[in-house]
Amino acid sequence: MEKKTVDTLIINGDIFTGDRSQPHYRPGAIAITDGVVVGVGHEQEILSAYDATRKIDARGALVHPGFIETHIHSTGMAYHGAPFSPLSGTASKVNYSSMKAATDPDITAAYTAAAACSMLQRGFTLYFESGTVFETDVFAETMTRCGVRGMVTAPWAWDDMSDMTDGYGLNETLMRRAPADARRVIDQCKRELVRNEDDNALVRGYVGLQGGSSSTDELIREAVGLATESNAIFWQHEAFERNSDAEERRKFGDAGAVRMHRLGALGRNTTLAHMNLLDEQDIELILAMKPGLSWCPNNAMVHRITPPQKCWFPHLYRKGASVSLGVDTTMIHPIGIAGLMSLYLSRLVGDSLNDSDPFYMQTIDAARNVGLGDKLGSLALGKRADVVIREARDITHYSWRDDMGILLSLSSSMIPVDTVLIDGKVVMEKGRLTTMDQDEILAEAVRQRDLLAYRIST
Repeated sequence: MEKKTVDTLIINGDIFTGDRSQPHYRPGAIAITDGVVVGVGHEQEILSAYDATRKIDARGALVHPGFIETHIHSTGMAYHGAPFSPLSGTASKVNYSSMKAATDPDITAAYTAAAACSMLQRGFTLYFESGTVFETDVFAETMTRCGVRGMVTAPWAWDDMSDMTDGYGLNETLMRRAPADARRVIDQCKRELVRNEDDNALVRGYVGLQGGSSSTDELIREAVGLATESNAIFWQHEAFERNSDAEERRKFGDAGAVRMHRLGALGRNTTLAHMNLLDEQDIELILAMKPGLSWCPNNAMVHRITPPQKCWFPHLYRKGASVSLGVDTTMIHPIGIAGLMSLYLSRLVGDSLNDSDPFYMQTIDAARNVGLGDKLGSLALGKRADVVIREARDITHYSWRDDMGILLSLSSSMIPVDTVLIDGKVVMEKGRLTTMDQDEILAEAVRQRDLLAYRIST
């Protein structure tokens, strides 16, 4: 049989596909052309069917679909280990809120590029920016230059701040740039959704609200309608912690899945972040209506959403809910920690996940929860070729009979990344970004961070 010529062949890989029906090939190979996976399987089968202009030898290392981070505030990524807490108020001039609110195009470009590098180095090829970037065009332009996927929406999308206190981190700059106004929110969401007209765009828009008690019933209904009309994801924070949940119930009569269902916001194109505080009625509605859930297990533990408070995510996942993972803020949590923390928290509450579940939560389930399940999340025929090749450095980085992805769930953030392809293009090689100068990116991000802190403090 005559071989077909493709753009790229990845050979000699310990391949975890993200597809539960055919999860593992070793040695495995992947054939890629025009940015799409056209063949994946046992190495000899792929090599007998395809030739390529470029071959990448994985040298036996782990190969998997790009991870997808479904809840991160990227402007906070520069503040890891900062001398202030994301949970504190605004007692000092330099704080989490003031640093995020005072960005400009240069700062956002620098932070975004540095965040893209950090994501790639941990095996993530898409991250979902959770409504804190003001300069969204700069974000999109920078991510595209880096060759990395992103999702973006209206910043600080709210219309009712009547109950918010200093503990929420409000300040004059933030409220001036993001006034509580439904028209501002909807108009900006429409602007971000224009990005989706290009089906090949690396950065896409979605309809996002800050949620909880900061969004009125009217705004949520309009936002859900816009998302449905545009075939986009509707997303918001919900059921985060006890005080905000109580305030939402006081203002609107209900909260969590019950409120979302009442407002028509619990369909398959909805993804809700956090969802820590749920009861039996919430669970019934989630299992019936099938919204996506973005779980941040590390933040749940920080806010002590642990026993005696029930953690429902293992139960929901076993029953078929689409659960993905997010780190939320990286000030105190490193990128890639959510998978391991989800396993720890599930054991803590006495309802253990399968050890491989976090791998799928960060691939196929995450792709579904950002509205790209038909394009991303697994190394399957016809999907975009977003592929991560880890390094093969020592014995702990090799799988034995791990055909469910357990190793990637347990220690994915600690296994170095060698090569990353996005849309079939090599964007990282030998752990270094190929599209831009990585050293210059880091130096500029640190410089902009320090300039911003100095400007705010004086």
